[in-house]
Amino acid sequence: MRIITFATQKGGSGKSTILASIAVAAEAAGLRVAILDTDPQRTIVKWSNRRKVEGHATPFVRACEPHQLAAEIRKLPLQGIDLCLIDTAGAHNVSVAPAIEQADFCLVPVKPTIADAQAATETAKALRERRKKFAFVLSQCFGSTARVNEAAAGLLRHGEIAAANIYHRVDYPDADSAGLGVTEYNPNGPAAKELRLLWAWLFRAIGGESVKEESAA
Repeated sequence: MRIITFATQKGGSGKSTILASIAVAAEAAGLRVAILDTDPQRTIVKWSNRRKVEGHATPFVRACEPHQLAAEIRKLPLQGIDLCLIDTAGAHNVSVAPAIEQADFCLVPVKPTIADAQAATETAKALRERRKKFAFVLSQCFGSTARVNEAAAGLLRHGEIAAANIYHRVDYPDADSAGLGVTEYNPNGPAAKELRLLWAWLFRAIGGESVKEESAA
């Protein structure tokens, strides 16, 4: 089993929205996915509740206090889970630390603004201090290509960047409202295509082929 924690110091990055769609894409790729929602806003739990209304039983979602993470994670391999995604509060404080400690890999969504980039570099510093593998993903991208490229250039001084950008598109909130992943909501749309690219990159980053081999064993 692999564990990916989604973490950022600043709210509004689209962290939970990206996580939900990654979970759906991972399940479509044949992995059994669990999400542990440690964000006090319980954004993923609410998304899951909407999803159940539409008749979708998976991925498995559970609200979890940060201090409960280790115990919850120990149960997951016994339930056949291949991939655990952890959602966190939009802040960097002691409540987020347990999710970072449990992670095999951390994804840090960052909007291409100065304020968001500055906050993200602080998150990166904390991840490096804990010797955690991580990458930024540019999210809610808007404006010119030059703006996005400038943000990427600044972030590259502090860590790796995922090889897929997530743009500000209406399919993301619309999918969220329906309790869906963006690849389910509009499979052929540009949002679905960029999300699949991000998932493919993440799959390689976590050694995805070995995860499938472990699951089949």
